[in-house]
Amino acid sequence: MKIIFFLLFSITFCAIALPALSELTVQDFDKIRSIIKEEIEDEVDPIKSEVSSIKSEVSSIKSEISSIKSEISSINQNVASLDGRVGGIEKQITWLMAIIIVAVGIPQIVIAWRSRKDREQDRRIEELAREIESLKQQQIVNP
Repeated sequence: MKIIFFLLFSITFCAIALPALSELTVQDFDKIRSIIKEEIEDEVDPIKSEVSSIKSEVSSIKSEISSIKSEISSINQNVASLDGRVGGIEKQITWLMAIIIVAVGIPQIVIAWRSRKDREQDRRIEELAREIESLKQQQIVNP
């Protein structure tokens, strides 16, 4: 029984495997190639369109970047120009402050010096007035 089963199994296996031993023809290969090519094209076409849209986006971004760079360059030039102007104005303000300080400070110094001198003169006048008074009293007392 085992032998019969083995023989039947072998014959069935050979019958099934026999078509597999046949070789593929050139037409079969061409058909396989065309099927694979169609599937690849179906997959590649959307990718190609995405790549082209990405390329156009990249080129537009590059043009925007270059325009922004040129704007930044012009802004830098304007800032440099303004920096020079501000430096000149700063020097003028410094000189004006010095002139104002001198114009206000010197008269204040002169006024302070005069008031000190006036106080000294007032003290001296008072001393002399006291001396004169004391001399008058001495002369009145000792004629």
